[in-house]
Amino acid sequence: MHKNNRVLKAGIWYTISNFLIKGLVFITMPIFTRLMTKNDIGLFSNITSWFTIFSIVATFELYSSLSVARFDYRDDLDSYISSNLVLGTIITFIFYIIFLIFHDFFESIFMIDFITMNIIFIYLLFYPSIQMYQLKNQFVYNYKSTVFISMISAITSTGLSVLLVLLSENKLMGRTIGYFLPLIVISLVVYIILIKNSKKIVKEYWKYALGISIPLIVHLLAGYLLNSSDKIMITKMISPEANALYSVAYTLSMVVSLLWNSMNNAWSPWAYEQMDKKHYEKLKRNSKSYSLFFLGVIFLFMLVTPELLYIMGGKEYMEAKYVLPPVMTGYIFQFVYSLYVNIEFYHKKQKNIALGTIIATIVNIILNYIFIPIFGYIVAAYTTLIGYIVLFIIHYLFVKKLKCTSWYDTKFFVTLLVVSIIYMLICNIIFTFNICRYIIILIEIILFIYIMLKNKNEILNLDYPKSELIAEL
Repeated sequence: MHKNNRVLKAGIWYTISNFLIKGLVFITMPIFTRLMTKNDIGLFSNITSWFTIFSIVATFELYSSLSVARFDYRDDLDSYISSNLVLGTIITFIFYIIFLIFHDFFESIFMIDFITMNIIFIYLLFYPSIQMYQLKNQFVYNYKSTVFISMISAITSTGLSVLLVLLSENKLMGRTIGYFLPLIVISLVVYIILIKNSKKIVKEYWKYALGISIPLIVHLLAGYLLNSSDKIMITKMISPEANALYSVAYTLSMVVSLLWNSMNNAWSPWAYEQMDKKHYEKLKRNSKSYSLFFLGVIFLFMLVTPELLYIMGGKEYMEAKYVLPPVMTGYIFQFVYSLYVNIEFYHKKQKNIALGTIIATIVNIILNYIFIPIFGYIVAAYTTLIGYIVLFIIHYLFVKKLKCTSWYDTKFFVTLLVVSIIYMLICNIIFTFNICRYIIILIEIILFIYIMLKNKNEILNLDYPKSELIAEL
């Protein structure tokens, strides 16, 4: 099979599997809301939110270094993986011991009981194995293994959660055990497989991974705050009801987030290869097609926001339709600046990435503090968009400092971003003119299909250079 077809199929299957996995969340949510109390649902949401933070801090994000290490240690990648799995386990175990010593203090802060905290830490001991396994398979476009692990994890975790909630008197504990137990078993099996692939532990790899991953901890925590601070501040400064309106609208953006993550899973490994091979013209050329496809999907999604919001929440949530256009435009900025972040990551400039996210988060929080009391919850979507605009500017300047801006067509991307902002403003206006909106939707669908069919052969035969890494791995 040609590599170009492998990249295309990988992207398609990542997208399909991600949508199926998240689809399980939407399908089972009505079951949990009917079987569990609101208090239990809120507590479980608290558990998963804290787990996201723990997974960043207590693992040191060592697996993230693999994207760069595959070039520097391509002849010994299995040893690199096993070495850092062991280091990650040691780091997580230290955090675990600290929790056990001061568990009363941490339980009161996190509002999570002792048993659940133990379950979380047991999972964290092996959690990085799944991340490393998935990354290694993405490098060689082995989408079948990646999709299989993702699907089996989601199905078993969701299925057991529903079963234990039905059978247990303690619904919260039933859902917690059902959610984490399959993930613990699967990650442990993958952990053993990866360790067996190379029993050699090289301490040199520890220093390398820590140098790359530690700055990313700050970046990821700041990024999590950038995405979550608006919800927290709306609740504090306006009301929980206002946050409900904002959150339901924001939840719809998960579809776009899934699309971007799926496409990025296929794009990033290929982009790193082009950088390594110095095939900058191919990177520049294909980044345009890649971006235009994403833009077309986003533009269409913006226009059908009212219908999607009505299905998701009903008439009482329709006023939140004005949240989606700026949120969607924010994803376009995120999409574009991530291309520049890849260049920074390739040059091992993780400190720059972290600094950019911190600055954007501070800007977002300050703007929220000033404008939410004045303009209400909808303005939070615009402050988040401004945060992403700041991130784009910062990452462009960092890449300019590296003298690598020529790797992409910056004029093209700036034009694309300006058009996106104009389109966002138009969407806000035509939400009240349904006939006009439906005509534009129809035109966009026809145009999108026409362009895809017209360029079918070009899309299927993109000129991707053959990767030596695939053969070596």
